[in-house]
Amino acid sequence: MVSGRIPISRLNCLIVFLCFLGGCGGLGKTKPNEPYKGPYPSGFNELSAKNPLLAKELGKLPEIQDGVSEIDAMALERLCLFYNQNQRDFDLALERMYDAGYPNVRKYCSPLQALYWLTLDDELSQIDISNFDLTTLLNEAWYKSGFDYDGTTDRWDDFKEVTERLNSPELINYYEPRNFSYKKVRLGSAEDYKNPRYIFSEKVGECWLYTAFSVYCLKKAGYKAHAITVYFNESRSRVHVACAFIDKDGKEYILDNSLSAYVRSTGIYSKNKYLAIHPYCAKGYLSN
Repeated sequence: MVSGRIPISRLNCLIVFLCFLGGCGGLGKTKPNEPYKGPYPSGFNELSAKNPLLAKELGKLPEIQDGVSEIDAMALERLCLFYNQNQRDFDLALERMYDAGYPNVRKYCSPLQALYWLTLDDELSQIDISNFDLTTLLNEAWYKSGFDYDGTTDRWDDFKEVTERLNSPELINYYEPRNFSYKKVRLGSAEDYKNPRYIFSEKVGECWLYTAFSVYCLKKAGYKAHAITVYFNESRSRVHVACAFIDKDGKEYILDNSLSAYVRSTGIYSKNKYLAIHPYCAKGYLSN
């Protein structure tokens, strides 16, 4: 007769597995937030008539999703005024912001959220909207004196929120080298080195951990991504792991920010250019 009771050891393993699915794996792609329906401050209706896309994307921001507070109302009025004063340049900048990531997958437009953070802090003057540059925007809104020291205690603390925000290759590429440092670490198993939460919480890791984080964020944002192993040196006595992905242009690229321990050049490479330097070994995670 088979007992209906589950042994405690097996039950514990099941609990751990389910927690893992809820935290790091199994989540799949995100889906866009439904725009907040209102009410909005009076100036917002005028903005919506002039640029419906901007109004719609503002309504998807996490800060607006639970309603428009007094602080949000002030910020939106401030943004409406800024838009009216710079309409042509703002429209062009919005096209650049909107292009980051897959609109039909990402929860919201992350560069627009960055601009909204500046609006909340009444720091829109820090951005030259007529000469919009994504890195300049992120420097002002995201990084300041460091992700952990941006004056707000929770914007960069929650794994789920941060990985939803990093919803395009360029956003991940901005975040990683400014937040992570290369360091050899000793973990319990090979699977531990594929856990994106480790490098997020500890801020240090080696190539497997950088790659695990990159792959996780990209897949969550709707990109096809996986780990690849390459030969690191000419003698092929050492291997290295990086993240391969297909961008919106249909071409393959490599995202590798763990190379900073060895060379100065890091970031996003065309696949051919990268493999010309580090020859392909295999798909997935391999070690010497």
